[in-house]
Amino acid sequence: MTIESPMFPPSSRRGFLSHAAGLAAGGTVLALATVTPTPAAADESALLNLEEQIFEQHDAAHAHDDELDKAIEIWTAEGIRLEREAIKDAIEGRTPLTSKQRWELVRAMPESKEHTRLATLQDPFFDRRDAPVKQMFAIPAHTAEGRRAKVTVLLACIMPHEWRTENDKDADYDIEMARKLLIEFVGGEPGEMLRDQFTTGV
Repeated sequence: MTIESPMFPPSSRRGFLSHAAGLAAGGTVLALATVTPTPAAADESALLNLEEQIFEQHDAAHAHDDELDKAIEIWTAEGIRLEREAIKDAIEGRTPLTSKQRWELVRAMPESKEHTRLATLQDPFFDRRDAPVKQMFAIPAHTAEGRRAKVTVLLACIMPHEWRTENDKDADYDIEMARKLLIEFVGGEPGEMLRDQFTTGV
């Protein structure tokens, strides 16, 4: 036999309503709904300060991107040329360069050495960026602005470049859908700003 306690109403909807009506008829006040006082505006300053620190290091790490891209384009093109030449040599009966020999020629190029130098300059900034990223994602966000800060860092610093450089028209379907969901979770005006960025491709 089930014993119904006056302090804990039955779990079924019918039983719950019947129990509440009985308490009301007997003059008992039952707090069926609890009004939670509105808390003071959440302080997201920690997240926003971390966002600023993260992007200081992130921007410094990418300061030489144009030079890096140019160097990569040149030595990559040479690597492709050498590979095609090796294929042609093999077809025509000549002894082709091995992949190791081709790679050594590419590495000896000034552009390859410059690429290595610039990439080495980036490393300290990336290292200094990682610590505040970990701190940020350990702190819960309570407002749209706090969620925007975390999503912005996620897209710009953690996810592959396709997540931030391609608008909704050009992005792969899975990226588009996941990004839209993240922006929906941000909410409010900060979410609208993010949505506009990827809709217009700005």
